[in-house]
Parts: sequence; C-alpha cells; structure tokens
Amino acid sequence: MLDTIRKPPKAEEGLSIDVDAAAFRQALAALLPYCEPRNTIPILGCVTLSMDADAERLGVSLFDIDLAIETSMPAAGKGEAFAVPLRTLANFMKGADGATVEIRKMPGEARVSFACGDFTAAIIPMPAEDAPVLHGPNFADAGFRRVPLAEGVMSWLLGLTMPFISTEETRYYLNGVAFEFSFNDDGMVRAIATDGHRLGSRQAKTVANIVSRPTVIIPRAAIKAVAHLAAGKEVVLSVDDIRAEFAFGDFVIRTKVIDGTFPDWRRVVPKGPFKEFELDASKIGKLHRATSGVRRERQTAVKVAPCEGGISVTANNPDFGTVSAVFRGDAPVGVEAFGVNSRYFADMAKAFGAKRIRLGFTGASDPLMVSAGGPAGEFAVLMPMRV
Repeated sequence: MLDTIRKPPKAEEGLSIDVDAAAFRQALAALLPYCEPRNTIPILGCVTLSMDADAERLGVSLFDIDLAIETSMPAAGKGEAFAVPLRTLANFMKGADGATVEIRKMPGEARVSFACGDFTAAIIPMPAEDAPVLHGPNFADAGFRRVPLAEGVMSWLLGLTMPFISTEETRYYLNGVAFEFSFNDDGMVRAIATDGHRLGSRQAKTVANIVSRPTVIIPRAAIKAVAHLAAGKEVVLSVDDIRAEFAFGDFVIRTKVIDGTFPDWRRVVPKGPFKEFELDASKIGKLHRATSGVRRERQTAVKVAPCEGGISVTANNPDFGTVSAVFRGDAPVGVEAFGVNSRYFADMAKAFGAKRIRLGFTGASDPLMVSAGGPAGEFAVLMPMRV
C-alpha cells in the first residue's frame, strides 16, 4: 500500500503525513459507532491520530473513560499526535474522493488540514494528552492470563451469550459477559451471560495451557465492539484483575472489567433427567411476530403444550383473541403445558444459529434446558412463566 503513497516533503517542524484514503476512511468508520453522539467532555468525542515515523504507521484511536479502540495503517511522514472530532473527520472522509489523504499543520497554524482529492478540511485540534489513558493488562499481575483463540472462536462464544446480557443497571454485575478460565482445571475458556430470566453458555478448548483464575466480567460496550470488529477473526484475549484486552488484526480493544462478582450460575442450570423434544427455530421467530397483535404490552407469555400432531404454542389475550401455531412432530411423552416469554423464546432460538433447537423439560415450573445439538458446554437456560 505504501508503494502508492507519495512521501511528503521533509519538514523540520510541524505535521506532515500521507496515508491511503481507503484505509483511513475504513478505520474512522469502524470507530464511529462507539463514539458518543453527545458528550459533555469534548475529548471523548475525538479520534487521536499518532504517527510512528520509524514503523511508518499511523495510529487511529478512540479513547473513552472505560474503553479504548486502537488501530493503525501504513503511512509516511512525521508529526506530534493530536486529536480532532471523530464525527467531523469521518463525515469529511465519506465524501472525499481522493486516493491519498494529506494531513498537514505548519508551525503556528491553529488548524490541521486534511486534503483528499478535490476536498479539503481545516479542523481545530485538541491535545492528544487530554485523552484518557487506558493501559493493557499487567503481565506481572497474579491474575494475568493470555489466551489465543483461533479464527472465529471469539465470535462463536459471543454469539450465544451477547443476546442475554442484562440492561438492568441495578444489577450492574450482569451488564456484560463473564469469562471463566479453566474452571476446575478443565482447560476451557468459557463465556456466560444472563439477565436473570435466561442464560447462555459456550466454551472452547484452546492451545494455551490455561491456569484457573477468578471470573472476569467484560462490559457490554466492549463486548459489542469485539463482536462487530473481530467478527470471524483470530483474537488474543488478555486479562488481569482490572482490565481486559482483545487483540486482532490491526486492532486492539482495551476495557476495564466490571468490579463485581458474577453469580454462581451453575446453580440454576437444570440437571435432568430431561424429557426432550425439538422445535423448528425459524418458526419460533415467525410465531413471535404473528402473536404480537394479541400479546400487546405486558401480555408476553405464550403457552407451550403437547397436542395432536406435535407441540402447540399459543398466545391468548381475553381482550383480543388467540393466535397459535403447531410444530409438527411426535408429541413428547410426559411433558406438561408450560409458559415462556415469547420474545425471550424467539431470541434464544435465533442465538443458536441452528435450524432446530432442543428443549429439555423437567417440570412446568422448572427452568428449561435449551440446546441445538452442538458440542458439550453449549446450552441456554430459559426461566418459565405462568400462563
């Protein structure tokens, strides 16, 4: 990429950087969703640009109080680091049509100029040192662990857990995904999330020799960024007792961990023996949409019951009527009618990413074990409702 970039003229002072426009535009677009639209602290709405002249790479970073997202790309030039409003710069780059971005600031000038094709912008910068500093996990910390995860593994772990992160701020310790490292020396890294009504858990074996340590809870904001930016990639996860870092490709995401204790989630996992039956996952989503007209606001429960030809799922509202669907198949023996939250049921069916899901039933008032026939350690739990 650097072969196509014209090296800027040397300058004894000031700022002079040339960078590929497509790579620069892509980096800004990647950071934009994680920039608060309104912020009383201006620096938190800024992107920091820092040139490493020796490595010939331009760093592009977004810093918040509890989260940092950093990436870099090939570039040529030199100059001190500075910060500019991310939305201003990203919107400029959306329209600019050149192949190279020329970033300049002469001594004494109050603005940084960005030239790209026939487009130019002059933006007032802020000192880079005003941005919060969030260091990575401390290698010397007793709780430090570094776990390399193969391509797509992190995405797979988060796929079943991210939908179940709680948004209830009073139970702040549920506002993220908990990571376990080699619980009972099983050599697994495990991700768990619950909102108190449903729970998802997935685990993966890694090539690293993981030493057990207490669970760490990664906040929801960082989890969303990792799920989006690291989708399908190899990820190196590093943690200590107060910070976590996700490194993948040219990106590094750092975050503070939630200072709290994740509940003993194994206590709510039903042990069986189960009466099992399968349902079409896509039809559960269709049923949720079809019943929306009778469920209305607080009528969230649907009734699941064996019927002739399979399983029926019904939403009933005395003010509006009844909507139901039949899931064809063998009617399960010994399964009583039970209720579940319709939206939770649909979200769970979608989270597995499978055509069919398997339900394990022990009693109408007991938690349901949900799986998709995947590897051991991949399951969800759904709490019942009265109907």
